[in-house]
Amino acid sequence: DQKRPVYEDIKIDTAFRKISPRSIGFHVWRIQQDHVETLPKEQYGTFYDECAYVIYAASLAGTNCDKSTISREIKTPGAAIERNIHFWLGANIPAERSKSAAYKIIELDLHLDHKTTQFRESQGNEGIRFLSYFKDDGILVHSGSDASSTPTDPRLYQISGTAPQRCVQQKTISWQCFNSGQVMILQTASIVFVWIGRSTSSVERIFGIRMGERLKQQHAIAELAIVDDGYEQSMSIARKEVWNGYLNLAKRFVKPMPLTPTVAERLLKLYHCDTVNGVFRVELVKTGALEQADLYGRDSIYIVDYFPQAIWIWIGRSSHKQNRAEAMRHVRGYVIKKGYPAGTPVARVIDGLEPAEFVSLFPAWTSADINGNTVKGLSEKFDALTLIQRPRMAAKIQLMDDGSGDMTVYQIGIDEVKEIPNKYAKTFYSGNCYAVHYEVACSTENANGSLPNSIRNVVYLWCGLNAPPEHRTIGEAFLAELCEHLKKNVVQVRIAEGMEPPHFLQIFKGSLIVLNAQDSSLEQAGAVVNIRQYPTSFVLKVVGNATYTCKAVQVSSKTLYYPEDCYILKAPDNEVWIWCGQYSTGDSREMAKSIAGQLGEYSLVMEGNETDEFFNSVGEKFLKQLKKTTTAGNIITPAVQTNVAQTWDRAVIALYRCQLLEDGKPTLRQIFGFSQQDLRPDSIFLLDAGSIVYVWIGEQTVVEERAQCWELARQLIATHPVQRDTAMPIAAVRQSEEPITFVGFFDSWDRKRFESCVLYENLRSEIEYPNGVGAGGRLPGAPIPVPRSSVRSDDGSGDDFDRYQKYPLDMLRGEAANLPASVNPTRKEIHLTHDDFVTVFSMTYHEFEELPKWKQVELKKQKKLF
Repeated sequence: DQKRPVYEDIKIDTAFRKISPRSIGFHVWRIQQDHVETLPKEQYGTFYDECAYVIYAASLAGTNCDKSTISREIKTPGAAIERNIHFWLGANIPAERSKSAAYKIIELDLHLDHKTTQFRESQGNEGIRFLSYFKDDGILVHSGSDASSTPTDPRLYQISGTAPQRCVQQKTISWQCFNSGQVMILQTASIVFVWIGRSTSSVERIFGIRMGERLKQQHAIAELAIVDDGYEQSMSIARKEVWNGYLNLAKRFVKPMPLTPTVAERLLKLYHCDTVNGVFRVELVKTGALEQADLYGRDSIYIVDYFPQAIWIWIGRSSHKQNRAEAMRHVRGYVIKKGYPAGTPVARVIDGLEPAEFVSLFPAWTSADINGNTVKGLSEKFDALTLIQRPRMAAKIQLMDDGSGDMTVYQIGIDEVKEIPNKYAKTFYSGNCYAVHYEVACSTENANGSLPNSIRNVVYLWCGLNAPPEHRTIGEAFLAELCEHLKKNVVQVRIAEGMEPPHFLQIFKGSLIVLNAQDSSLEQAGAVVNIRQYPTSFVLKVVGNATYTCKAVQVSSKTLYYPEDCYILKAPDNEVWIWCGQYSTGDSREMAKSIAGQLGEYSLVMEGNETDEFFNSVGEKFLKQLKKTTTAGNIITPAVQTNVAQTWDRAVIALYRCQLLEDGKPTLRQIFGFSQQDLRPDSIFLLDAGSIVYVWIGEQTVVEERAQCWELARQLIATHPVQRDTAMPIAAVRQSEEPITFVGFFDSWDRKRFESCVLYENLRSEIEYPNGVGAGGRLPGAPIPVPRSSVRSDDGSGDDFDRYQKYPLDMLRGEAANLPASVNPTRKEIHLTHDDFVTVFSMTYHEFEELPKWKQVELKKQKKLF
């Protein structure tokens, strides 16, 4: 959508020249025919759908920027600045304007020496970074090109999207614009009506009311009225008269909430690009998981296609400036060639300045310019108090305390769950499941008032690789029961063998032993588990070198031995040996000693200095194994990974809000630049911390949603662009019971914040009963429908009249064959709106429910609804 600019002739707009490349800040310009107009701060977040805008957001690397960021020059030499340019195109923009926007972007980019990431945003398809700038007040889109384009009243706005919401003016005022999954605002000369769709969540309702108040103030309109979907007849006569003037209730038609199309399997594709005789060409290099090494060549150009989320064009740092200037034109050409929708988000990134959203598509990305702070096995000794005072460090290494609290271990069996005596509690068998209840050390308020752990208990469910699935199910039920019993201040964590998180290993002081069999002592009916019968001989490999990374895992005789490792051998003659490879470290030898001590007296031998006594005791088999390994000469990297997240990278830590849609399918929406303010009591959020996924459960969520929380986390892991181990640890955290290992991911945390969270019901009664007295406007006794969490199909319970999909009366009276799948033909009446119900039966649904069944059937036959 642009002619090729002659690179040398580009003149930079004066408005852009005022921006210093070394400053941070947030700026918005509207594009006029030949120049750009700088918008004042109070207009940030308000757009017109026939215009194009340029947004420039600059912040220090690793920090977030939004519309309230104050501009200032960065004097510190060497401080890295992240520069992002977005151009936003309205849905009804004339072609001329979008062309000039594309030119203007090139000018601003040139002024900033091409050290920017560019994003093309189109109305309704904005990216997560762009949306994060307007979190506080949302985005308001008016029709036309300026304030005089449309008269102030009447206007109809539709509210959609989440985090933040968008309020968009509709071209016409008609029932066609309505569906039950949205909040609508009808602005008239005397009343601002906020119409609340039946299937909306409380977040959308609150935003709708706030936006209604904002429009009322802006245009000095006398009153604000809240109208419920299906209860329009409950309005007062005066209000109904105004409403009917624009949207006649006799012609009311509200579509059910549209189902979100199921997203086809997203697949990453990598294309190599070059220009041959002035023609831009792309060639497919790879499909599926990508590595950072795939982007090689300092002057190369690649397209990373992750449709429908985004299409990225990556420009090597030594590439010609003309390529940087033309990248957006090329990637747009690619989108058109592929036949993707015009609104598909595209972005240009420069080698070495890749933004977090791009980096998150690759496993283990190392930044060349920004030092990745890698956490190597930390040598400091951690006590619980230090961790509590430094939540960020606690989150980094995932330790909520030093493991000095009390621990109880239970073994899960088909018929019973047995507590294991402490002296045997450190040996697990991979054919079993275990529940571990740990009481957090140091969870009371500290004298210095620093942030305490808001939890007192952690319950872990550990499932062995060979444990039967029914054990896992019993274990999950036992965990739920244990949490119920502990009531408050508890976190549940589910983990699989081989993926133990640091805190779990820490509570065993790094001495956990995992044997490959099933524990025989549980099968002996009624036997108390107090005699541990270890197998006659076995070999354990010591993994890790610190109390929070270490455990001992049984290895088979086929395993290769590595000179960097330590092994513990229990010989057939009951002797216990520690064999240390020649390259093993003092730390891992110390850990091996503390583990071997559990098995009895031990002797330690170093590789190359083995004694005859050792060989006689362990036998020929082990000796052959050793020879096999050392003659191989080349050291193969160990297959058993110490599964501890050793790096801390802000780019991979992400927060998602879960939304249950009409069909009960959850969608996950990522919130960019997240903070505690984003967590809302009426929703479930997932915090993906790379090595563990936390499910945060708001206090106002309903039981059905909570039951799905583990499933949501698994869905996130399975659909992530980077391949992840589906056996990753998952932790469930309840609002106001967050451990420091969760809190540490947020820049700041206020324990009292949730107390001041505005709830929809309270906001509504403040408006309708400002002085605690009915403000009129609704007929007395009309109920307030509850916000959506999930809308069900017919399950026969009466209270949920408003939760069912609603359909027009004529449709329900029509042929049974033409009815939607969710309608049960014997209970058509529950799919009527409240108003239709009262009109047809001359009584409310609850009065109808109290009638004897035969009477109900008779009435339904009379009214042609049977």
